[in-house]
Amino acid sequence: MTQEPTTPKNAMLEIETLKEALASEKHARKAAEALAKAKSDLLATVSHEVRTPMGAIISMAELLRATNLDETQRHYAETLQHSGRGLLSILNDILDFSKLEAGRYELQPGPFDFRQLLAGVGEGLRVRAEEKGLACSLDVASDCPAVVIGDQLRIRQLLSNLCDNAIKFTHEGSVAITVTRVHEAPGLLLRFDVTDTGIGLTAKQQERLFEPYTQADRTISPIYGGTGLGLSIARRLAEAMGGRLECRSSKDSGSTFSLWVPLKETDNDALRRSENTPGAGAASALKGHVLIVEDNATNQMLIAAYLDKFGLSHEFAANGREALEMVQKSAFDLVLMDVMMPEMDGLEATRRIRELEGPAARMPIVALTANAMAGDRETYLEAGMDGYVSKPINAPDLFHSMAEHLECGLAATGTG
Repeated sequence: MTQEPTTPKNAMLEIETLKEALASEKHARKAAEALAKAKSDLLATVSHEVRTPMGAIISMAELLRATNLDETQRHYAETLQHSGRGLLSILNDILDFSKLEAGRYELQPGPFDFRQLLAGVGEGLRVRAEEKGLACSLDVASDCPAVVIGDQLRIRQLLSNLCDNAIKFTHEGSVAITVTRVHEAPGLLLRFDVTDTGIGLTAKQQERLFEPYTQADRTISPIYGGTGLGLSIARRLAEAMGGRLECRSSKDSGSTFSLWVPLKETDNDALRRSENTPGAGAASALKGHVLIVEDNATNQMLIAAYLDKFGLSHEFAANGREALEMVQKSAFDLVLMDVMMPEMDGLEATRRIRELEGPAARMPIVALTANAMAGDRETYLEAGMDGYVSKPINAPDLFHSMAEHLECGLAATGTG
């Protein structure tokens, strides 16, 4: 069979076909990008709308627990706070998965006390295991370093996720954490094994275990709850840190989840240098006058209660326009600026404030935001903000962020 010779006409047809294919591919790529942006915008909106009331519920329950309550009332307050954190955990799973899926997940490595982190994870495991009548253990090899460099928040999140899963699917027996150093690997590579005596998994179930929105079978979700995102997030998070997560299991014979995480070994001097921010125990030593820019009355009450504990005086503005007027009339040492507000949002208010200031008179502005999507931090910094605190707001996070910008001294006596 002879091949038809290429003619100018055939060549033109081939070029037109190629152009149409490229145009179609470009259109499909733009459509996919638009869909991804719409999804991201929707998640950001949902995050804000859910986090704002959820933050009020959790934080007000925390403040309620600090008052004089009888045993029954304290139990109610603790249940309220625990349930609120459970709902927030589901929201965080969805947001974390979205960030990891988009490849825009930010890690924040730094020096930390590795043994202290493990002790905290082990204590959390003990408390939850005892509630179900399970035995538990934590075994850390002696050659594991005391101080390392890594993202301790995400490592804690990973280990807590694996421990929660182990306890959830174990009705009797034990859950154990074993930490060893992998000497065959270059640098510092640590292996964490979380082993349980729970319901276990078949080979078929293990094949889809790390897929998003998937649980071992359809009967699990109604019984155990959850979004089906936890292990998918855990694997992607491990990979984002340069590690990996694997599972070995047998039906009715328990499971072992093995996590490998590369870290860097360091010394106590590096840890001390990173801990030069005053601790929460020094909260009464903060000094300054703060403007709280927040349109939600419940959040105003909550933030004011925290600032009262810190020994800080404060005033309120209900939106960015009011804040702009107030900073021109009065002196403030710091502004806590909500981002989404009516009339004028926090980003625009910050830009306007920066335009009015001279370079030497820069006033610290810390964002208070329920938005927790990838890229938000850069947006706030570009607008002229100096940092941000995510909602739901808790006292330690708020204090540490403010302590970076406010003078510290003995506020009660007025001495520096």
